[in-house]
Amino acid sequence: MADRTAPRCQLHLEWVYGYRGHQCRNNLYYTAGKEVVYFVAGVGVVYNTREHTQKFFLGHNDDIISLALHPDKTLVATGQVGKDPYICIWDSYNVQAVSVLKDAHTHGVACLAFDSDGQRLSSVGLDAKNTVCIWDWKKGKLLASATGHSDRVITNQRTLSVPSVPRASKNIQPQNYYYTETEGSGTKLYKGPGRLSRTIKFWTLCGNALTAKRGIFGKTGDLQTILCLSCVKDDVTFSGALNGDVYVWKGLTLVRTIQGAHSAGIFSMYGCEEGFATGGRDGCIRLWDIDFKPITKIDLRETEQGYKGLSIRSVCWKADRLLAGTQDSEIFEIIVRERDKPMLIMQGHCEGELWALAVHPKKPLVVTGSDDRSVRLWSLADHALIARCNMEEAVRSVSFSPDGSQLALGMKDGSFIVLRVR
Repeated sequence: MADRTAPRCQLHLEWVYGYRGHQCRNNLYYTAGKEVVYFVAGVGVVYNTREHTQKFFLGHNDDIISLALHPDKTLVATGQVGKDPYICIWDSYNVQAVSVLKDAHTHGVACLAFDSDGQRLSSVGLDAKNTVCIWDWKKGKLLASATGHSDRVITNQRTLSVPSVPRASKNIQPQNYYYTETEGSGTKLYKGPGRLSRTIKFWTLCGNALTAKRGIFGKTGDLQTILCLSCVKDDVTFSGALNGDVYVWKGLTLVRTIQGAHSAGIFSMYGCEEGFATGGRDGCIRLWDIDFKPITKIDLRETEQGYKGLSIRSVCWKADRLLAGTQDSEIFEIIVRERDKPMLIMQGHCEGELWALAVHPKKPLVVTGSDDRSVRLWSLADHALIARCNMEEAVRSVSFSPDGSQLALGMKDGSFIVLRVR
């Protein structure tokens, strides 16, 4: 009688192709080990670009949609979607969890941010109330929570800058400020109102009470949807707006604007010792000094690997190197002194789901097709994309001929196409 026991061998994850840039932002960073951390599907990836190797964090049971890097550049926080979503804080060296935060959010965790000394973590949920939570993540303890915005919250930042306390109020404890912004239904990932909210809120934690005050635009700048933030010392906040301007806040008040920083919405802003990096829908990265004066501009659309419609969703700046994640799920690495020669270090399918996969009958190759209307040929030996072909319809199935010289595609509209494989 045939042996029906399960085989004792196990599958081992060798490589993850792709990066989630579509519908996500600010999810790409350099770690202390000079590696690149990001996520795709339900996997946290730590990629060593020099050795072309990957490590994986596998502690989630559904798609990851948010990521934050600890100030020590070693620990990473990731949040997922799902009925009972949770947050994992994990070590980028050994890719093991050090803390798991549960039972605060529903539907998903949209945004994450550590405070400036890394002791606390703020998170924002995908629930109807867009709940804002503050955690003592080391103890796994929820310190405070409050209803967020009426529209979808798309980013948050937290800093430990302390406001001035009047001398007569000696019993008042220094307060920590939290920042969130909303964009309504500006991203397809979320279901929300059909309008763009023009709100920025400054949150104060005092004990276990979390309260918010709206930012005051005044007459300094037009009322705009705020898309990204970076907090600095002296109670100053820089924010990127939908119209491409940078807004500068002192406390609750807008004090000045930097007009025309980008020609379209600024999706990402990153602050570091060197200054600030911004990336936007116009496909440009701009570098600024610590006073937000311009240093240089890099237009990825005009480079050899660029293309019309390239949109930047995430930027990171470390010393002479930059990372840029795009809407089409590509990761570029740029050496500042060679800014006209960006390196495409990772790419994958972007919009929608991947439906089709087939293995070459004779070579270590695999082909995939997806809702993004592309067919891609991958090398299993080199862990790299070999070829890409854009189609007019979404791809639902693929199959090689017996000798591997031809590839049949089944399309969403019921048609089929045969391609020659070279």
